[in-house]
Amino acid sequence: MITRIHVIGLGLGHPEHLTRAAVAALSTVDVFVLAEEGAGADDRRAAQRALCAELVPASHPHRFVEVTDPRSEPDSGTSSAAYDRVEAALGARVEAAVKALGELPPTAETLGLLVWGDPALAGPVLDLAEGLAARLGADVEVVAGLGAAQLLAAAHRITLGRNGTNLRILSAQHLVDSYDPAMGDAVVVGDGRLECLELADLFPELELYWAAHLGTPDEVLVSGRLSDVADELRAARSRAAEARGWVVDAYLLRPPGAASGQSAPAWPTVDSLSDGVLTLRPTTTADWDLLLAENNNDEAMKWGFTAEPMTEPAARQAAARAVRDWRSGRAARFAMVDAGSGVRVGMISALRMGPPEVAIIGYGVLPEFRGRGLTVRALELLVDWVFATTSIARLELGHKLDNVASGVVASRAGFVREGVLAGRLKNPDGTFSDEVSYARLRPDRSVGSSADLDVVEPETKEES
Repeated sequence: MITRIHVIGLGLGHPEHLTRAAVAALSTVDVFVLAEEGAGADDRRAAQRALCAELVPASHPHRFVEVTDPRSEPDSGTSSAAYDRVEAALGARVEAAVKALGELPPTAETLGLLVWGDPALAGPVLDLAEGLAARLGADVEVVAGLGAAQLLAAAHRITLGRNGTNLRILSAQHLVDSYDPAMGDAVVVGDGRLECLELADLFPELELYWAAHLGTPDEVLVSGRLSDVADELRAARSRAAEARGWVVDAYLLRPPGAASGQSAPAWPTVDSLSDGVLTLRPTTTADWDLLLAENNNDEAMKWGFTAEPMTEPAARQAAARAVRDWRSGRAARFAMVDAGSGVRVGMISALRMGPPEVAIIGYGVLPEFRGRGLTVRALELLVDWVFATTSIARLELGHKLDNVASGVVASRAGFVREGVLAGRLKNPDGTFSDEVSYARLRPDRSVGSSADLDVVEPETKEES
């Protein structure tokens, strides 16, 4: 009776790639389920048999069962129908494996599923193991193996990720759509069509470290600028396929230089900004209740984009994102605090959302603190800090056409009205309002004539 299922990582074809735990697990398996499919499946199954012949003690009786995968290629969609098709295909695969096993002797207690590399990247095999476990009432144990990424780094004598940059494992199937050098280093395991070459024209300076049949006598290595080694890479992969009839390859894509892993510099570290009346301090996770109050009061809802109020979970998430947005360079978000009482009165932010060296400002004050000039003070503190500590050369803000009070605040803080953008901002009822746009430039920035700009003098009491 089967009570255990071992999913065992084999490395990439050499007996020395298996850990001691993997060798020990092989020695307990009564029935090996070989589920290789696709081009070169017969050769890969033969290689798995050969490894078992070398590593499983002759004194331990075992047999092999080959399972033909009845699934079609998995649907890449995200619809419920696509999910149902994948689930049905998995069920058919489990049924095929159970049928292939047939009547097992009572002494057979352990099944073994073999994985090239490390099981952590073998989702279909792990799914099959869990499906068999549910059918047979067995427990699943996963035994790690040396994976292609580790062997790749060793073969090329490189690190995976460098200087604290990100490291990602990407699918070859979606590489062209999802790859961005700002991610940092990226590892791809198994790319039969060399999708990476589609990136050569887009990112010609990318560095490539490629290998096939890692750690074996048939190992093949290619490295260099992606755009320079394209022909060499195609030829090397063809030779590797001819040598064995199948290829397990892997590569690392690395942006040139010491990539930071982010597209904008982090905002400068600051404890607080103050003019003696108002203090700005970076937003923390504890400010979720301030975010909730600032977004859900009647005035904010009137000028907002949706009729739905912010929920507490959304406010908590937004506050938690503030620290990450600061470090990534996306946004500098501040809580506005009354310097005398320490009471929080509103929020103000600078966001990098437009062209290079441009930031957009957003702000809001709680109703009970409006009319005291606090938003103008917050704007002046924020503008001075941004221009003094960053390379940002232009700050922008805008408001709906009827929100005159917000325009008064902008003008008092030195922002110049530049024009009206028709139908740009959505209203809670689904209609759209015109947006009045303002900007303030770094004082030392050289620009053309601004004689045509519409400077608005304050006429209305500040309400924000």
